[in-house]
This record gives sequence, C-alpha cells and structure tokens, in this order.
Amino acid sequence: MSLNKTEVESDDYAAERLAIARRRGREMLTPADKIQALALSGGGIRSATFCLGLVRALAKNGKLTRYDYLSTVSGGGYLGGMLGRLYDEHTPAQAVEQGLASDNTILLSWLRKNGRYLTPAGIEDLSLALTQILRSFFPALVLVTMTCLLVAALAFWLNRPYTCDPHCLHWQFHWAVLLPLTYAALLALGYWLFTHRQRLIVYLTLGSLSILMLFALVRLIPIDLLLGFSALCMAGMVCCLHKKSADISQLRLQLTHATCVCLLVALAVLLLWIVHQVGYALYHFYQRQGDGSLRYVLPPTLLALLRSLWEIKPLKRLIGTLAAKKKLYAVSLTHTGNLLGYVVMALALISIYAATISLMHELSAHGETWSVYFPVLPGIASALLLWLMCRKNVIIGFLNLSSLHNFYRARIERAWISVGNYHSATNATHFRFNAPPLSAREKGAMEGIKEVTAPMVGDDIEMKRYTPHRYGGPLHLITCCINQTVDDRSGVYNADRKGVALTIGPCGAETGMRKPEENTLLQTTRLSRWLAISGAAAATGMGSQTAPGLSFLLFLLGGRLGFWSQQLGHDRKRHSRASKNKLCYLFAEMFARFPGLSNDYWYLSDGGHFENTAVYPLLKRRVDTIVVADCGADPDFIFDDLENLVRKAKIDMAIDITFPVVTDPRFTSLEALKKTKTGAPLILATLHYPAVGIQPEKTGDLIIVKPHLLEEMSLATVGYAQRHSDFPQQTTGDQFFDEAQWEAYHQLGLMAGKAIP
Repeated sequence: MSLNKTEVESDDYAAERLAIARRRGREMLTPADKIQALALSGGGIRSATFCLGLVRALAKNGKLTRYDYLSTVSGGGYLGGMLGRLYDEHTPAQAVEQGLASDNTILLSWLRKNGRYLTPAGIEDLSLALTQILRSFFPALVLVTMTCLLVAALAFWLNRPYTCDPHCLHWQFHWAVLLPLTYAALLALGYWLFTHRQRLIVYLTLGSLSILMLFALVRLIPIDLLLGFSALCMAGMVCCLHKKSADISQLRLQLTHATCVCLLVALAVLLLWIVHQVGYALYHFYQRQGDGSLRYVLPPTLLALLRSLWEIKPLKRLIGTLAAKKKLYAVSLTHTGNLLGYVVMALALISIYAATISLMHELSAHGETWSVYFPVLPGIASALLLWLMCRKNVIIGFLNLSSLHNFYRARIERAWISVGNYHSATNATHFRFNAPPLSAREKGAMEGIKEVTAPMVGDDIEMKRYTPHRYGGPLHLITCCINQTVDDRSGVYNADRKGVALTIGPCGAETGMRKPEENTLLQTTRLSRWLAISGAAAATGMGSQTAPGLSFLLFLLGGRLGFWSQQLGHDRKRHSRASKNKLCYLFAEMFARFPGLSNDYWYLSDGGHFENTAVYPLLKRRVDTIVVADCGADPDFIFDDLENLVRKAKIDMAIDITFPVVTDPRFTSLEALKKTKTGAPLILATLHYPAVGIQPEKTGDLIIVKPHLLEEMSLATVGYAQRHSDFPQQTTGDQFFDEAQWEAYHQLGLMAGKAIP
C-alpha cells in the first residue's frame, strides 16, 4: 500500500495511511488495497461484553489482523482500550490474535471476574463510592447556594423599600417595571422617527435625561434603584450603538438590540419581584407552623432525599427500562427531568430567600439596627467568593474534580486497560500481572494478580506511547462530543445538534469535518481520560438532549461525568472574553450555556451524544469495508442510532448509505428484525462515497452486527434469553452484570462474529 506525492499532499489522512502501510509491512501482514475498519458502538458494559465475543470470533477465524482502524465510542471503548493495550514490543499482532482465540487465558478469566467493576459492589466498595459521590454533591450544593444567595440579595434590594408596607408593594412594583419599559418605548420611537445616527444620539441623550428627571420628581422609585435601572438601560444602549454605521438597516438592527436589553431588564425586575413575593409567602407559612427549625431543615432535607433517590439501583433500572421500551417514554423522561430541574431551581432560590428574611426578622427582634441589610450581606459575600474563584483561575479544576469523572476513569483503568501492565512489559517495580495476560491460565496463575481495587502506576499509559499500530494492531480512534449550545459566530442558542464530534487518534485531534491536528497537550494526557470522556453518558451537556433544567438537576446532584478540557486546536481564533472570565464555565455547566470551538475550554462528554455507532470518523476516511457492532439500546429495533448515522453522513459528507436486498444466509434485513427480532447474524449496507478532489467516486460495504436472537445459540445464552424477555436489548442503565448475563452477551457476540466474512 503506497501513496504517491500528489496523494500525500491532497489527502488529509495521508499520515494515517502511511502508518497503515508500515503496520502491514512490519508484521508481514497480507497487503491489500482496500482499507478495513472495526467500529464498536456505545452501550456501556453490555456493548463491551458483546464486542469482546465479536473480537474473539474474528481472532478465531484469523481475521483480526486485517482491520486497519478501530473506532470506538463509550462502552465500545472499554474493549477498544483493552485491545489496544495488548499490542506491544513483546506481543505482536499474530500473538494477540492467537491469545484472543484461546478459551483459556488469564485475560479472559480477569475480564469475567472484573469487567463489571464499573459499578460498586460490597460494603467496602459501596462506602468508598458513596464517599466520592457525596464529595461531588456538597461542592455543587455550595455553589448553587452561593448563586441563590446572590440572586436573593438582588431581589431583596429591589423590594426593600416596600418590606414594611406590603399594601403599596403592588403599585410601586408597576413603577419599577415601568422605568425600563419607558426606555424601550424611547428606543422604539427612535426606530421609526430617525434615519441619521447623529440626530438619533441627540434624541436618545435628551430622552434619557428626561426620563431620569421625571422619575426622580415622581419619587415612587428610590434613588439608588432609579440610578441602577437607568444605568443598565443606558449601558445597553451604548453597547448596542457604539459601532458606527451609515447603513440605516444596520442602525435599526442596533436599535432593536438596545430595545431588547431594556425589555430584559424589565423581565429581570419582574422575576425578582416574583421571588420576593413567593419567598415572603413561604416565610409566613413557616411562621404559621410554629417550628423554627423547620424553615432551615426542610430545603436541604429535600435535596438530600432527592440525591439519595438518585442512587437507588432499582429506581435507575426502572427508569432505564421505561426509556428503553418506547421512544415516547424516553422523550417524556427527558422532559420530566428538565421540568424537575426547573422546579428544584425555583425551590432552592425561594427557600434560601425565605430563610434570609427569617433571619433578618429574628435579628431585628433582638434590636440589631443593621438587620435590614442582612439579606444583602450573604449576596455580597457570595459575589466576592465567586470573583475570587474566578481571579485565581481555579474554576476549571474545581469543576473537574467535583464531578465523578475521576471515579469513573479509575475503574475503567483498573478493570480494562490495566491488561498492558504486566511484568515483562514494564521496568516498573509495581505491576498488576506477573505474566502476559494472553498466556494460558494454569493452576495458580490468578493468585499473583493484584486486586482490581488496588491502583497501579503502570495501569494507564500516555497517549504519545499508546501506539498499537506500531506493533501490528489497528489505529485506534476514540470519539467524544464537544458540547456547544451557544453558536461561535452569532452568539445565539444552538437548538439543533448542540454538539460537535471530537475524534482522538494517533495523528492528533479532529473536530467536526476538520483534519487531525497534532497537539502537545493531547500527547501528555492518558488513555483512560479519553475513554472515560467517551463514555460520559450522564453529564450536564448531552449533545442534542441537553436541556437547562436537566443540566441544573445533574449539576446539583453531582451525578455528572463530563470533563472540561483545554482547547486542542491550533488554527481557531480564540474568543476574546474567554481567557479573561473563567466564571462563565461555572454557569455554563449549571444552566447548559456551553461555548463553542473558539473558546479556551471545551466541555466534553459521551461520543454517543453526537453519533453512537463510531462509524462517523471512518466515513471521513472513506474506508472500504466497515464492520460495526451496533449495541445501543434498541428493544423495538427502530435503529435510531443507525438512522442518525445515515442522516449525518448525508448532510455532512454527501455519503449515501443504502440497504440492498441480499440472498446470503448470513445476512438479514432491517424490516425482518423489526418484525421477528430473530434472524441471521448480519445486516449489509452499501456506502456510496462521492468524488472529493482527486479521489474518485466509489462504493464500500457496511456490515452491521446487531445484537439479536440467533438460531442455534449456546445453551447458556438460550437459557438466559428465556428467563429475560428483553435480552439482548436490556437497558444500558444496568452496568453490573451477573455471571450468567455476562456469559450470555459474550457468547452471543462470539457466535455473531463468526459469521463476518
């Protein structure tokens, strides 16, 4: 496989093609003109177990070494990372294939015992997991409390003149809202009356001064609130009109933006008044109860109860089962979580406001003269603390350490990718395996292996040293999702995909449709980080499923796995404000306002939030034959992950994916599986690549291995399927497999993989 000079200069993936050519030559593999790839989709431990059987079947048939690429997402990455670690200078491609083909190896015994380590088990392990979960919960609770205190201080400051006289509150509130609305009316008149910038500026200046004097004479609004509202409205006008333009259409657009700012100020006043009213109502409710401790105990108790319910496994399984049965249920559960997040957000804010008002009244009853300012003081302190966190540039590290990323990452590292940490492969004094994991399991061979709960230095590996293709293995591509709810260019909310694909490979990082870029920062990171990010299904950013209420709920509960990573690209212009204000990342994760690619930091999550089959990066490389294990939860066989792939391939790359009629008994059709859920092991699709540059139009094969019931399954698999009607499309919420369940999926993957041509 060779490339001429013209092909190298025109091919964005020429470096990868040369690596493939060297890989085949070094290991004396059969040269071929066609590039082949194996894609392992998301699906948690279920996907990893099924894919293990699939890979072992390819090894048994002597076909594993033919695959040049290995592309993984989420759960498929557990198996992909494990497979990549098996290749080193002591274990070339042929040895890996022979070892995986064996049914009696240390590796297989290790995975049977510890492949389910992702979910805590046993009192000691559960205690450790609970400690880390609570450690992530309380910092989030503190940050949310600080934010609520800040908003509560603003609400009290707005309504403080009327606290002692509730009867005139309604009337004076109208005047408070009327001020920014008057500025909006002033701008609206300017929109219709003026076509020259100079005259408009004079008109707005005189109009603003007139409004300020009028409201000062009326004296229905305190002078500090009057000046504050006026300053906000005037600042909005200045910011929107500071750009000079001779074009009347652009001038009117600027006026529209300034009017929008004034209306937002009016809306903020309205919302703060609602907080005051409801907070006072809750305070009076507490007073009628007569129990002074109730007002302090109730809100945190409710939040702690909600956090505890979140960790109940039967509840998680029930929700996952409902979400897997019908797509309608999944959508409804997402919407319900979003709505629940808004409710919790409002409850937290109003409860904190009621508590501060209660303390203020208690202080005033004891004769404290400064008690009227008490609700403002916690808000000022919260603002100061948030500012200090921003100034010290610790927000990013704090957010990453307060999530469950490291907990999840450590378990993937020890259970799956630690297989490369054996005695003869490292000079370190601490190693997990005394012998190569692919060696035969003899009597006493498992006794010298360190326990999976013990961390070992050599379990993980830096990305610059993770090169399985140099020893005959495939080039490993790991796909994640860059969450983006705010458009880079327009600054408006991105209501469609809300994310961009990020693929980590041997030649660097690639975003969207861009080519891979070398990055020094990427090379110093470790494999477990990217496998954990690729599998971060529960995060405040979830691609197209991102919702502000749900993000707030996940942030508060601490049940998030996403990760803030420094930008990995070199050729993109950095956002001017991003490097100055790190505080925006805190509120981005709270309320799902994630910046885009040009920002200094990216919020990364599960690659399945963009595309779950792991085929997307392979289509960009125009691979000739792709074998994909489509292991996403799909109990009704509606093929939503496959549908998403077909749509994105057409929109982004003009690649058509069609499903021809085949007569080969190894293949079934989409329609047949929708009806019977039992059939031949494989599905065949055709890839229609368009002409790109000097590369001509061509076709390729997409072989889909969908977990479903097969004829002549093993006794263990048949028995498990008879006891569990949802096999093999059980919910991905179940991450702890028992022995029978693990073996059923493993044997099903083994049987399906043997049919791959």
